[in-house]
This record gives sequence, structure tokens and C-alpha cells, in this order.
Amino acid sequence: MKKPVRERAWPLALALFTAVTCTVLYLSSPDFLDLLELKTYDLRLRARGPIPTSELVSIVAIDERSLEEIGRWPWTRSLMADLVKRLDSYDPLGVGYDISFFDPEDNPAQAELLRLAQNAQTLGLLPNPNLLPYIKERLQNSSPDLALAEALASSRDPQILGYYFNLSQDLAPGEHTLDRAERYPAVKVVGGGQPPEVLPIPRATKARTNIRPLAEVAYSQAYFNIIPDRDGTIRRYPLAIGHGNENYLPLAAALAALTDPKAMPALEVASFGVVRSGLGKLSVPTDEHGQMILHYRGPEKTIPHVPAWKILRGEANPDLLRGRYLLVGVTAPAVFDLRVTPFGVAYPGIEIQATALDNMLRGDFMLRPSWAPMFDIAALWVLCLVCGIFLWRLKAAWSILGVLVTGGGFVLANLYLFETRLFWLNLVYPLLALTGSYLILTVYRFMFADRQKRAIRQAFSKYLDPHVVEDVVSDPEKLRLGGVKLELTVLFSDIRGFTTISEGLSPDDLVKLLNEYLTEMTDIVMHNRGLLDKYMGDAVMAVYGAPKHYPEHAEMACRTALEMMARLKELNEIWKPAGWPCLDIGVGINTGSMVAGNMGSQNRFDYTVMGDHVNLGSRLEGLNKVYGTNVIVSEFTRRSIQDKYRIRSLDLVKVKGKDQPVEIFELLAPADSPCPLGYVDRYEEGVADYRKGEFQKAQSIFREIGNEHPGDTVVRLYLERLDHLLANPPESWDGVFTFTTK
Repeated sequence: MKKPVRERAWPLALALFTAVTCTVLYLSSPDFLDLLELKTYDLRLRARGPIPTSELVSIVAIDERSLEEIGRWPWTRSLMADLVKRLDSYDPLGVGYDISFFDPEDNPAQAELLRLAQNAQTLGLLPNPNLLPYIKERLQNSSPDLALAEALASSRDPQILGYYFNLSQDLAPGEHTLDRAERYPAVKVVGGGQPPEVLPIPRATKARTNIRPLAEVAYSQAYFNIIPDRDGTIRRYPLAIGHGNENYLPLAAALAALTDPKAMPALEVASFGVVRSGLGKLSVPTDEHGQMILHYRGPEKTIPHVPAWKILRGEANPDLLRGRYLLVGVTAPAVFDLRVTPFGVAYPGIEIQATALDNMLRGDFMLRPSWAPMFDIAALWVLCLVCGIFLWRLKAAWSILGVLVTGGGFVLANLYLFETRLFWLNLVYPLLALTGSYLILTVYRFMFADRQKRAIRQAFSKYLDPHVVEDVVSDPEKLRLGGVKLELTVLFSDIRGFTTISEGLSPDDLVKLLNEYLTEMTDIVMHNRGLLDKYMGDAVMAVYGAPKHYPEHAEMACRTALEMMARLKELNEIWKPAGWPCLDIGVGINTGSMVAGNMGSQNRFDYTVMGDHVNLGSRLEGLNKVYGTNVIVSEFTRRSIQDKYRIRSLDLVKVKGKDQPVEIFELLAPADSPCPLGYVDRYEEGVADYRKGEFQKAQSIFREIGNEHPGDTVVRLYLERLDHLLANPPESWDGVFTFTTK
């Protein structure tokens, strides 16, 4: 029968409400959700793993080993000049320096020599008055800064120095404006009709640049600023920073522009902001703020590192230097030029520059297309509608599975586009929409659609086991009187000598003792997924395999029995200080076909089990008194548990009211535990001889065991029987012992 239109319309309306809410959230971009999306970008990169590079970029790494071999940082300008010359010998395509030369190098020896010369002239010790100016000139010409400048000037390959933009308004000592524009290539603006100073790109009013002797001879200079996202992670690379009326290039872009040195770098803009950056022959897509999304190649050293010390000593691999763009920077942790990236929290800053350059040269840019926002919104609407039209109708378990499959399918599609098309599409908001709509519809179903189930649960939970209640809720037909025949296992336990114990305790202590005992035993039954059928005074009856079926129901019952015995031993120790008696229990377990269901009248009924196998389980519990054992299982239970527990055969018996004999066993321990009876194999030989009628052999074996283990009551029982059988040989023998009482 179809549901009323109103009942069918509400879920769709709630799904649409969720979609509208998530759309508003998407457009307002709350920080915590945006940060979560950024983290999913990191996860997607790490899940993808390392990818090939362009093989056109290498890093000249001033690493920890270089500092150990050459000397502490900063190195002298003379040493840097040597490095420049050695790099030039490999004929690279260009060299960029993620290193600053903001101040002249201090030379205490030269300063002291000049001071002495000045003092000598003052004292009249210099024979020629022109000698002091000559000394000054020679000292200036021997400056290490000039040595580095000479190396840069004589280089056959473009040498691009890095400088730093201060994006704050405060001018720090040593910072100044860019007054040598010819060495700081600007970026022209194409399209958009916007003046450069109003573009939505990072802007700076101050810069800290290299000293004049170096700046004047370098091929060009470019900033090495890297701007982190709000969580401190570097995911983007700024392709332009505004200063005054001009926009300037970063270090990686300046190297990429060498592909066509005659072409002026350009920013293509539209009404909403920057679209792309043109660098020589290269075109780099950007966001509206002129930033390129970094497509990381992998963890640290995915782009080749060539240690600087090897270059200075002529031991470097020339294949990693010749015909490549080289980026020189410090990677030693002690220098603290380490950044947080999707691949780690201590990623060398120079490798971020190298990653940006490699992206530009290879052309495999991570993209956030202009249509991405519309796609994100459409995706969240579709997921909400799928939930509101289809998934909410399914049963709880199937609806959860449906949500997981739908969400998982969306994630896989997103990852496919991420890895194959390099599209960064939003994961968080569509999944939030799917989860939100599912939760809202689940609440709706709980409050309105599932009222009948709640009514059943409330009505029957007071006198039916929770397992039964949930089974009935899922299938109300089980409320009808009657039952079904099932293969189940039943467990009976009883306190031995309880009448005597009760006579020795006060009523309060007796109630406390019994309550504590039954609570502990019941918890064990429930823990092993058994159904507590009923209490019968001090006795407990439990069923395994109904109303919820478990194929391993016999194993569950055996595990319960052993845990009962172990816990009772602990309880007896706990009760000793109170003067309470030690309890001992017997447990009987049987497996077989039983009728399970609601039994009783139309007005009063209970879920229970009935049948011959139930009665046999009760009889087995009572036999523990005869054999002096604690846990007896039938041959049917033995067959079900196979070899998962250690047992020993007790007897072949006919219990009262039964014509067919049943073999019974004592449950000893789990199969993976040591056997508490080391002589069980010898014991089984005696039982086998007893059943074959070889009484003398059986008696000999049992006497041997009895002498070594006088406390074994089963062995004593067999010896008593054998004495009687040898004195009164039976006319016929089938090995069966018949009990005439319960």
C-alpha cells in the first residue's frame, strides 16, 4: 500500500532544506569547513603518491653534510663566488638563488689593517701621503663581495638573485623600496581594464634586496616569498606581488620566463581577477589572486638534490646539473628554512620553489576550473536528493550501506578527476550535504516513521530480553503465539547444596549472595550472546542461537560455562572476608532441535524454548553431582564444537525418561589452553576397555590413575563400578549406565 502523499513529501522537503543550507554554507565559506577541505587536498596528494618530474630542475642543496664539510652558514662571499663559477662550468639553463645577500660581508682583518694605516699616517710614519688612499683602494678592490660580483658578472648563464618582499606596513632595518627597476622585471597586465594597483594580488610596500654590487651584475632579481594558507601549509605559489604601480615575478617564474627571454611576463586578468600568467612560452593558470596551485611531485627529495659540497669538490653528478635549471638554497634544518606542506612539516623551502618551476616546465598544473563552484553545488544537491528520494526508504542497515556506497562512489569519482584530470573539486561540502540529509531524515524517521516500532519496543522491553525485542521489532509477526523448530544449544546451571547454604545465612545475606551470583552469571551469558531464558530459584537457564541465530551457538554455550567457573572462583575469594560460603555449581549443556517462540496465552506469554533436548540439558546438569564434575556436555554438543575444546568422555548413559543412550563428556578447557588433566589419554583407554567389557584391563588403568590422582572423582566412580562388575559379571554388556532418578 502506498504511503500518504504528505508522508512521502516530508523526506524530500527535508533533503531540499539540507541542500539549501549547505549551499549557503558553501557560498559563505566558514573557516573550519574550508580548512577541512584543504586537509582533504593534502590527503589526496599523499594518497596519489610520488609522480615523475620534468627532469629539467635540480636543487643545489646546502645541506647538513655541506655545513659539516665546508663550514657553518652563512658561507663567505668568496666561497659563494667559487660555487657560482663551478655551477657555470656545468652550463645550466639558468641558476636561481633562494639565498639573500642583503648586507656587505664583514671583514675584520681588512678593517684592522685600514685602522693601522690611518694611525700610521696620523703619527707620520707613512713616507708618502698618497699611500693611505692607495691602501684604501686596494682593500676595497679585494672585498669578498666584489669577488662574488665578478663571478656573477662573468657567468655565461643567467644568474637570478632572490630578494624578499615585506608584506606588512612596517619598514625593518635594511629594507628599502625597489629603486633599480631594471633588475626587477615587472609583469604587464593584459585585459580586464583594471589598473595594476587594484588587482586582487598580494601587495607590498617594502622590500629587502641584495647589496648594490651584486644586484647590478646579476641577470635579474626575483622575490622568493611564499605565502601559506590560513593553516600554515604551503599549497599555492604567488606568481605576482604588487609594489607601487608594478607587479613583480617570483624566483621560479623568473627562471621559467627564460624559455623566451625576449617576451615580457604578463598577467591575464578578467573582471573577477587574475586568470593566468604568461611566462615566455609558458602559460600558467592561476586563481583570482594570481596564485598557482602547487602540484607537489612527492615528499622531500622527489626533485633531485645535489649537495653543494660535492659541487665545490668536483664530485657532483654532471647529469643532474648540465642543461637544467638550478635552484640554490639551504636545506639544513639548523638554518630553519623549512615549511609545512601536504607531504610534511619540515619541507625545504627551496624545494617548494623547485616544485613551482617544475610545474611550469612540465605543464601539469593542478586546476580549480572556473566551473568548479557550480559543479560543487550541483554535486551536493544531487547527493541530498538521492538521500531524500531513495536512501531514507531503506531499512537502517541498508540505508547506512547506501550512504556509504553513495559517498564512497562520489569520493572515488572525485579522486579519479583529481589524479587523471588534475581537477581540485570540493569533497567536504557534498559529503556534508549527504551526511546532513541522512542524519536529518534519520531523525525524522525516528520521530515519526518508526513510531510503531518504538511502541512495540516500549511495550515488550520490560519482560522480553533485548535480543528478542529487537527481533520482534524487525519482524512483528513473531508476536503471534507459537514457535519454530531450530537447532539450538541450551545451558542449565545450578548451585550445589543451596538448601544447606541458605539455612546457614541470614535472609539479607542470602539475598545479597544470590543477587551478586546471578548478576555475574547473567552478565557472562549476555556477553556471549546468549538469551537468558529464566531464573529458577538459584538455577539459570540460557539459550544460544535464538531468537538471533548464530551458527557457533554450541561454542558460545561452552565458552559461557568455562567463564562461569572462572568467575565463580574469583567471587569465592571476594566473599571469604564476609564469611559467606564458597559456592560450587554444576552446568549441563545440550544441543539439538528445539521449539523456540512465544509460549503462553493471548494475554500473557514469554519467549522460551521447549523440547526433549531442553529436558536432556536439564538432566545433564544434575548428573554433575554423580560424577563430581562441573560441566557436562552431550554428544550432540560435542559434535557441534568439534575440536575447539578439550573434553574427556564420562559415560554412556540413559537418563530418566529416555530410551536411547547418550554419551556424555566433561568440558575441560579451550583447545588452545593447556589440558588440566595430563593423563586424559590414559584415562580414555580405560573408558574404552570398560565399554568393551574388558573390566580387568580397565580396572588396572583406573587404579594406576587413581593412585597418582586420588582426587579424581570420576576415576573413583569407575573403580567402584568395576569392583561391582567383577564381583557380579553381567550376562550381557553394552557399556550403558541407566539412571532411574532425575
